[in-house]
Amino acid sequence: MKNVGVNSFKLLKNRTVVIVAAFAMLLSIVVPTLAQAAQVTERSIALSSSSVFAKNVTYTVKFTAAGAAGAFIVDFCTSPLIGTPCVAPTGFTASAVESTSAGFTGENALDANTVRVTGAIAATDLVSVDLTKIDNPTAVGAIYARIVTYNNEGNADLYESEDLKTGDVDQGSVAIAIRDTIGVQAAVLESMTFCVSKADITNEPGCANTTAPVLQLGQTVGSVTALVPGTISTGNLYTQISTNAAGGAVISLKSSTTGCGGLIRAGAPNCDILPALKTGISNSEAKFGVMTSDAVSTGGAANGVLQPVAASGYNNSTYALNYASPNTTGVTSTYGDPFLDTDGKPVNNKTMQLTFGVNVTNATPAGLYSADLGMIATGKF
Repeated sequence: MKNVGVNSFKLLKNRTVVIVAAFAMLLSIVVPTLAQAAQVTERSIALSSSSVFAKNVTYTVKFTAAGAAGAFIVDFCTSPLIGTPCVAPTGFTASAVESTSAGFTGENALDANTVRVTGAIAATDLVSVDLTKIDNPTAVGAIYARIVTYNNEGNADLYESEDLKTGDVDQGSVAIAIRDTIGVQAAVLESMTFCVSKADITNEPGCANTTAPVLQLGQTVGSVTALVPGTISTGNLYTQISTNAAGGAVISLKSSTTGCGGLIRAGAPNCDILPALKTGISNSEAKFGVMTSDAVSTGGAANGVLQPVAASGYNNSTYALNYASPNTTGVTSTYGDPFLDTDGKPVNNKTMQLTFGVNVTNATPAGLYSADLGMIATGKF
């Protein structure tokens, strides 16, 4: 299973750059069920956005089947217990669900919170299906996806939350935390705590005592803070993660600046401040990027690893920000650019300082520059 946290922050410049971050998290858990059946394993649901009220969200459902099947149900409820009545999360709807995932047809909403997917599934198959056009709940909190596989589509269509009917094969549940706060944690069987802070939290385990992650980048002259050509302006944020996910966690970095990846000037289509890519930032170019640092243990119970994703280009010596046209990979892709990971293992109270840097040149047009950035934390249980 996995957890996904979406963190958004805004970068602004009127010869000034401000970074505002608000983080949320997706959390997948293993839960007990009332029905007796084999468990689908390595189950997880990745969201393109875990923000409350988000519309047209893509839910990527993944699991490894224990037995052969011909269809499966995904039922979104306020309780994880399979075989009990399902109450739909407030405001959630999958009525318009669609998918173009290869090998699977007949994605159909049995009702506003229940989706049936048809496709040939062999025992031990790793199933991955993208469900699009889903609207997130309108209330913050945990929701649960109950997954039940069936021997054929006809039996799957007979599914009822409190009576699985005939033909069910495997089952399992996934928990998803819908949040709009900065630091989020859940006291459940499996857990993830993920936060970001303007204040140094290297001595604050459990994401305690965070402050609003607001940065103003630039050089201060009198009462004015502005970017100065030829000078890389920097600012620090601190991120901390804890999870007992057996397969560890990956944190991806996502930008809303489609077709650019850097900072876009208001009222202009041009990408005047480019992403740093993997080549860093020099004093003679207008670029924006982020630099990592060595993760530190926060508190006596800290363990595990938090590091840049291998071969990603992110490191502790140069600024980087990966972008590639036409937005199928890199920071402007659907799920963002893999940024940090825990080396495939659980981690507890590991904190890293992130340094954001931006430089402009004498030719950089004056104006207000912005980019909405996000960080998505995904755990594999």
